[in-house]
Amino acid sequence: MRPVRPRSLVVLVALASGVAQAFGRFTYAILLPSIDRDLLGSYAVAGLVGTVNVGAYLLGTLLVSALARRAAPAGLIRGGLAGTCAGLLALWQADSAAGLAIGMALTGVGGAFIWVPAPGLAGSVVRPSRRGAAIGLSGTGIGGGIVFVTGLAAALQSRGGDGSWRTVYLVEAVLAVVVLGLCLLFLRPAVHPADAVAPRTAALRRVPGWLGIVGGYTAYGLAYSVYTSYLVTALEDDAGFAPSSAAAVYSLVGISFIGGGVLLGPLSDRWGRGRTLIGGYLLMAAAILLVPSGAAPAAAVSAVAFGLTMSGLPTVIAAHLSDVLTPREFAGAFGRCTLAFGVAQLCGPPLGGVLAERTGAFTVSFVLAGSVALLGAAASVAVLRAPALPARA
Repeated sequence: MRPVRPRSLVVLVALASGVAQAFGRFTYAILLPSIDRDLLGSYAVAGLVGTVNVGAYLLGTLLVSALARRAAPAGLIRGGLAGTCAGLLALWQADSAAGLAIGMALTGVGGAFIWVPAPGLAGSVVRPSRRGAAIGLSGTGIGGGIVFVTGLAAALQSRGGDGSWRTVYLVEAVLAVVVLGLCLLFLRPAVHPADAVAPRTAALRRVPGWLGIVGGYTAYGLAYSVYTSYLVTALEDDAGFAPSSAAAVYSLVGISFIGGGVLLGPLSDRWGRGRTLIGGYLLMAAAILLVPSGAAPAAAVSAVAFGLTMSGLPTVIAAHLSDVLTPREFAGAFGRCTLAFGVAQLCGPPLGGVLAERTGAFTVSFVLAGSVALLGAAASVAVLRAPALPARA
């Protein structure tokens, strides 16, 4: 069987990434009000179910990092898709919080098996000068999936009420099975000379400026989690936005998410990874610090800018790793970076919530998140100053 063409492979990776993140991860947040009213009746329980997904994602990241030395990236992605399909079917059939938790655990582990190796695989099939663009395109499935799920959920709820959340998961499960079938048939990258070489241990430490990469991604995790968790609440409670207006602002984050990787990935090919990372973190900080102003135009600008950096920064990080590492080495190294990101992501919402309760507003929470994003820019100076290694062919 002949290997698939690079463009087709990038499309398959984009579809798989959409299943991993848009379906397996972000859909729950979109459907949460309906799930709470129809099944759970407690946002505290709903929050615990969501935490199961994050914890399972971190577990999956650990497993991928351990398996990366022995398993091919395409095989990991196929396995992740199978697990995500099972999780989506479990969510469709869930009739209790325990059933939801099982489905969220399966999609969490499956999502890690897909997303952690995906950028490295996409970057490995193009020439170095196009690596950032390819990885950026491979992430567009996430933003597109979020937009699709948002529209599907709204359309079904208008007809079927709160119980329609099950139908959303059923549709996603069917689409995920289709993507799994396509990947089983066609996700066959060309054999690369590096595939015959055993992945080296401590591959992450071979990446120029790796400490800056890990530090920046950790800052990204905390800043991103505070912003996405409290943007709507801050606009409604602190700035007096109507719920529909706050939701409209939040939707801009998802729409601009689609273009972040496509914009910053190619920019990093031309401008350099370090410069693009510093500029991206500065833009993220500015976007976060606009929220406390409470002005409608500022909130819209903030959402668009944040959405671009939310998808663009991981794209540049992945491209920088892929410049040096083989696809198998990439999965292990990116998995370790993702662990640092995941821990920070877990800490962000509780910290932001405590600060808001003690001060009576979300101003301090967003100032903290913006300051952390600035620390991400400072950490990325290490990438800019690191000695360049020859790009992997």
